[in-house]
Amino acid sequence: MIITEITKQALFPSLIFNKEISYNDSITLYPVRMKDIMIFQQYQMAFTLRKDAIFREKQLIKMDYLDFIRFACRNAGLAQNYNLPLLPFFYDFVIGMLQIVCGEKAEITYNARTLDIFINGFQITSPVFDDIRKIVILQNDIDFDIDDFTNIDTIRALEKAKEFEAKKQNEKADIEDYIDSLVITMNVTEEYVSNMTIRKFWRYIKRINKHDEYEACRAGQMSGMVTFKEPLKHWMTSLEVTDQYKDLKTDENELRNKIE
Repeated sequence: MIITEITKQALFPSLIFNKEISYNDSITLYPVRMKDIMIFQQYQMAFTLRKDAIFREKQLIKMDYLDFIRFACRNAGLAQNYNLPLLPFFYDFVIGMLQIVCGEKAEITYNARTLDIFINGFQITSPVFDDIRKIVILQNDIDFDIDDFTNIDTIRALEKAKEFEAKKQNEKADIEDYIDSLVITMNVTEEYVSNMTIRKFWRYIKRINKHDEYEACRAGQMSGMVTFKEPLKHWMTSLEVTDQYKDLKTDENELRNKIE
């Protein structure tokens, strides 16, 4: 099945059972497995750069995302000006990500002079790359919306707030801790987890946390020692989190229209 619309709702039948998504006759995208999570976390930086929030020059904001990635390739001066040391390598990260998500049989090639990219002979244009970004983000449950614009000062403030909350809660778990916890909780092997998709892995982690929190709150409520202003939400309800910073964001197209 070749998709005609790239939204979470449209992709949902494929997402829930970790199925591949056919973009066209040449491009099929597969969900990333936990065995590749470390390199995936590095490569995803090239898919989630908040270009229009970070870079102030109009000519850069006006650039399509793929054109900007090509412009930034080996551009040490740009990286230095914005203190983004890995930026010159984001083009390489894009190639690496495509090699993972397109599967072992896919042929990923590029022109070293023009930096044009081809998947199984099909040239990746800027609109096609934007579609691929959306699919990869949704397919692997990356917390990022490419259509949202957030001011860079707001982004930094939110990041500091998250760091503060993490320190306050003394959260120091790394990916190995989460893997260990899932192995013990689900009574599965590490090999089983390594073949799990990243999207499902984090959903299971969130679901387990939600279950434990629900059971603890319910026990306190049943004892009569704890009361809650709102009814407890069952642990089987949606994992979707309301975006509390929605009012601070702007649609990217709206931003571009304001630039002369």
